Amino acid sequence: MSILEIFLLSLLISFIAVETYWWGGAIYIARPVFAGPLIGLIMGDLQTGLIVGGSVELVFLGGLAMGAYSPPNAYIGGMVGTAFAVMSGGNLEIGIALAYPIGVLVQMVNYLVTNINIVWVERAEKCYNEGKIKQAELFHYASIITRMIVQFFLPTFIALLIGSAAIESFYSSIPAWFSNGLKISAGILPAIGMASIVNTLGFKKGWPYFLGGFVLATYLNMNIMAIALLSLAVAVVMGTIGKSNADSLSFNFSADKSQGILDNKTLRSIFFRSFTSMGSFNYKGYNNIGYVYSIAPALKKIYADNKEAYQESLSRNCEFFNSHPYFSNLVMGVSVALEEQKSKDESVTGASITATKTALMGPLAGIGDSVFQGTYRTIFSAIGAGLCMAGNVLGCFVYLIPQIILAWGTRWAFLKYAYIYGTELVVKLKTSNLFDKFVEGANIVGMMVIAAMTSSFVSIALKPAWTLGGKEIVLQAVFDSILPKFLPLACMLMFYQIMAKKKNGIYICLALSFVIGFAGVIIGLL
Repeated sequence: MSILEIFLLSLLISFIAVETYWWGGAIYIARPVFAGPLIGLIMGDLQTGLIVGGSVELVFLGGLAMGAYSPPNAYIGGMVGTAFAVMSGGNLEIGIALAYPIGVLVQMVNYLVTNINIVWVERAEKCYNEGKIKQAELFHYASIITRMIVQFFLPTFIALLIGSAAIESFYSSIPAWFSNGLKISAGILPAIGMASIVNTLGFKKGWPYFLGGFVLATYLNMNIMAIALLSLAVAVVMGTIGKSNADSLSFNFSADKSQGILDNKTLRSIFFRSFTSMGSFNYKGYNNIGYVYSIAPALKKIYADNKEAYQESLSRNCEFFNSHPYFSNLVMGVSVALEEQKSKDESVTGASITATKTALMGPLAGIGDSVFQGTYRTIFSAIGAGLCMAGNVLGCFVYLIPQIILAWGTRWAFLKYAYIYGTELVVKLKTSNLFDKFVEGANIVGMMVIAAMTSSFVSIALKPAWTLGGKEIVLQAVFDSILPKFLPLACMLMFYQIMAKKKNGIYICLALSFVIGFAGVIIGLL
């Protein structure tokens, strides 16, 4: 690749990677299951993109960003790993094996960028306090561009610039035992992501569903989509067993609400601005600037006749904020409803608005991380990745379309109805069993799908064979006659035990994957 091609590809990769912070509303389009095939298509090798993207998605599957914790960066790891695989002539194991180390290095840069952003955030806070709205918004976008360039563009450009010449020469010069060991390791790596998800969902409680999914995939040869649909039916049945009328979910509100000051045009402005709510994330105020930037049009309209109150509302909403991006819109809706009430009378104070925001953001963040990120996204990621690894481009859309529906649908609904009904909506959500039922059902689907993927996509087989009495005995065939797919299952369960007991277990599992691969090839076992 020429330097210009590397520059343009790096720019595209960094733009895709910054989606969560800027332009897409956290639809996670940069996940390997979608972005990997996209990069492969652009580079002229869609099949390599599908297989590498799907495989890398499984490796990163259990990495959940929660609060200040950020797992290894799957975005750049997946896209650069795919690019390396294509550049090396379609050598899948190169892309799969390098994706995770690249993700770890890029995430180290994340901590640097998040601290750099404090500079921009402090300037934005000062501008909001002084009423310099346009300047404050420029500093907000400066944070986004800083992340795009420093965290995403520069590491990608440097990696591809070095790799464009080095990868091909490296791969052609390595000994056979190394390349074969790399292939074995690449087949084991997906077990890491599966073990991580099983650990998150709770294996001790969900093992019967895991066993069911494994049996369906291994003994009945059912494909992943069929098992996913069957598990959905099981989840619905289990969710309705023992259900009484008292358990039914009701969203009947106490009274009709009159039309407020904010029209749909203003709410749409908040909706689209909220796509950048995590854009200036920093270790001081977290998402505070993104929050006030999102609701600024509403505050301006609410306090149109009171410049001093408008200024106070901007300063008040510059305070610390952190929640799940989808639920952030619910908090925004409640906040602007309270701000509107405050503009009409003194029954609502600035302190009560801040207290309400603070009380909502923590619990809602926990629900969002576990329900939306830990279950919903990972299930569709797993199903999509399985299809991609089979060379089916539909896997990309099986993942992405549900994400778009969830992200944009919940953002708009939470914002609009929280503005209309205020804290009453929050009470209804928290007292209902909606999220509990969803999590229970998602755990069933997740366990059965992950079991099927363990059987289908974790690849490890024993090599030894010998002749006894004129008959060839293959060791792997002996294991298959007792329990088919025993080694993939054993790898996943071993990784699960490590992650359950060790804080940094995922890195131990990563190292073990390569140790098993190389050692197995050297001694002739694998």
